[in-house]
This record gives sequence, C-alpha cells and structure tokens, in this order.
Amino acid sequence: MHRLLPWALLLIALLPSAWFAFAARELPQLGAHSDDSHYYNAALSLAEGRGYRATSVPGEPRLTRFPPGLPAYLAPFVHNRTLLSLLLWLLAPCSLALVFFWGRQQGLDHPVAALLCLPIGAFPAFVQVSANVLPDLLAFALVLATVYIVEQDSRAATLLGALAAAAAYLTNDAVLPGLFAVALYLAFRRRYFQSALYAAVLVLTSVAWLTFVRAHADSSAEGLARWYLGGPPTLHLSNVALDFRILVLVLLLAAVWRSSQAHQLSAYGCLAIAHAAGLLFADSTHNLLILLPLPIAAIATLPLHQFLLGAAYLSCLPSLPAALADLERHRAFHPVRSQAYFWIEANTPAAARFLATNDALLHAVTRRHGFSPRNLPDPTSLALRTGLDYLLATPLDPASYQASVKADPFYETVYEHDGVLIKRRRP
Repeated sequence: MHRLLPWALLLIALLPSAWFAFAARELPQLGAHSDDSHYYNAALSLAEGRGYRATSVPGEPRLTRFPPGLPAYLAPFVHNRTLLSLLLWLLAPCSLALVFFWGRQQGLDHPVAALLCLPIGAFPAFVQVSANVLPDLLAFALVLATVYIVEQDSRAATLLGALAAAAAYLTNDAVLPGLFAVALYLAFRRRYFQSALYAAVLVLTSVAWLTFVRAHADSSAEGLARWYLGGPPTLHLSNVALDFRILVLVLLLAAVWRSSQAHQLSAYGCLAIAHAAGLLFADSTHNLLILLPLPIAAIATLPLHQFLLGAAYLSCLPSLPAALADLERHRAFHPVRSQAYFWIEANTPAAARFLATNDALLHAVTRRHGFSPRNLPDPTSLALRTGLDYLLATPLDPASYQASVKADPFYETVYEHDGVLIKRRRP
C-alpha cells in the first residue's frame, strides 16, 4: 500500500487538468486569449512548409513576436484539434513527474515528493494552460528538466540540461534571466567547465534567435502593425502592481531560505530567485507557474505538511467550475462565429483585410488578413488610415471596441446576426 500511495497522489493531482482538457478536447476556446491563435497560426505555417510567419498579417512577414518552440512542438498535429489538445495536456503529467523526481532529488521520500504535485496540479493557471495553445506549460516542463538534469554533475548531463534550457528559452523568452542564473550556480559549485558549457549553449541560442528577430522585425512600425512587426516586447515595469511583484519575490526568498535549512541551495533556487526578479518586468502572471515548486517544497518541511498541501489542493478546486462555464460560453458561441466566417469566405474578396480582435483565428479559417485593435485608442480610425476593408465585432469582444465599431461612420454594415457585426469601408 505504501508503494502505491505516490502513484495514487500523482493521479489525484492530474484529475483537474485531465477533466478540463477532456472538456476542451475540440479546443472551443481557441482565440479566447490574446496570443493563443497566433501560436496556432504559426504552427499551421510550419506544418504547411511556409516557415515561421505571422500569416494573419498582410504580407505574411516572419514572426518575431514569439519564439518558435511551442509552434514547432504542435506543428505535426495542428490539423487535428483532438490530437492537438491531447498533445497539450500530455505536458501536465510530464511536468508533475518532473516535480516528483526533483522532490526526490532534494531528499524527500516518495509520498512527500508526490504530495508536492497536488497543489500544482490543481493550481488554476496550471489547469488552464493544460488545454490552451499557450507556451507556459511547455516552458515549465523544460525548466524543470533543466534544473533536474544539471544536478547530475556530469558533462553529458550538463550538455543535455543546456539543450533543455535552450528549448525553454525558445518556448518562452521570459525565462532567460532564471536560466542564466543556473550557469552562475554551476560556477558557484566550482563546476567551471560545466558552467561554461551550459552558458555557451544558452548564449548561442539567444544570439541566434535575436539575430533572426533583428533581421526580420520592423522597429519603425506604427499603429495597428506595431505589435506584430516590432519584435519581442522590450523590458518595462509590469502593469501588475509593483507591491504584488515585490511580495512574490519576498515570499520566494523566504521559501528558498526555508528549503536551504534542510538542503543545500539548489539550481532551482537560483533560477527561481532570478526569475522572480525578472517578473518585475513581465506582463504575464502565468510566469508565476515556474516558481510554484519552491514554496510548496518549503511547505513540505513544515509540521502537518500533509494537511497543508492537501488543503491547498482542495482550495484550488472551486476555480474549476468557473473555467468549465467559460469553456461552455465559448462552445455556445462557436456556431455563431462559424456562420460569420462562412459569410466572409463567400462574400468578401480573398485580398480583403479586416480589423478583428481575433485576427489570427479569422485567418486560420478564412485566409483573410488583418490586425487586432490591441486596446489601441480609436482603433476604427486607425483601420481607416491603414486601409483595412472591413471591421468585425463579436459579443465576446470588449464592450468599448463593439461600441466603436457600431458608431463608426466610415464603414457601412453588411452583416449582422446574433451580435456579430461586419462593416465594410464606404466607397
């Protein structure tokens, strides 16, 4: 019975993400996030042999906004959404298995290492990204693989860990500060050759990607095109409250200190500190996923840790019904959106260009190009100046954007059904 307990805990940890992924097996929520349909389009571009391109943008330039790791991972199965959703969810058991092995590496026994997986598996961000075309879970798994492998203390393992780190960077470039901190950790441990080897692989990878970006990005792009053509976002203080970011860093430092009382500071501790500091300049709170194992491992050293970790798991479960309800909202809208897309295919020229919040999904279905308003002020006026032919608004779009489209006098209504509005530029 004691031998089966860790496996039972791992299965329980997987239940929330498995439930959500099964409910989302046809990916009805594709396009619900700001970036997921762009990753999907990039995977389509790779699968069709057109290279790594922003295919929804007029002219279909090279895609420099996101690194290519996730699209490359999804490309072989991108034409089958059921297989695609399975491929996304498989990252969840891989991640939790790596958390378990890392816990064992830190000296925890099998049941306690498995207990680490409970709150992570039920964490709302973990559950959400297990069934969405977003890079967070793939980057999480690759970071876990990196810190686990480099602790093996051999040149071959360090090279393999460096390759995992390079893949993590090419999946989510926000993890770069933490990945470089691993090289400093290796040097601190007097593993100088391994540190140089690891750093060399990571530097070569980052230089290669940044060279690609500089060769194809257009830093002079303005208006609607700026987000697409300007390359990766530059570092700036996050829009999320600074007090919250500092609190995260302080809590992480406390967790690392607590862990160091029982174990020597690990590669993961160094990576997490650097990554937490980098979050001060990050836009996405999903990057917090990478930090989760450290404070949870610190909790595992406390008295009554079984109760605390079990309570953390149960406290996350109430968020699942809300996620499933949102999934159903997108599923219910799917026929309405499909009908509008069918109309666009039948009634607009192939060269038509649109303003649409979900421009990448629009292109994936209809092959029409365009831009998203991206919260820009007065987007319909920008659409007119950019020469866009059509405006598209749906009930899932922000209310301010819907109102702007309805009120615009320079475009005339050509389609209106179930809250979907399409307007064409007047002659």
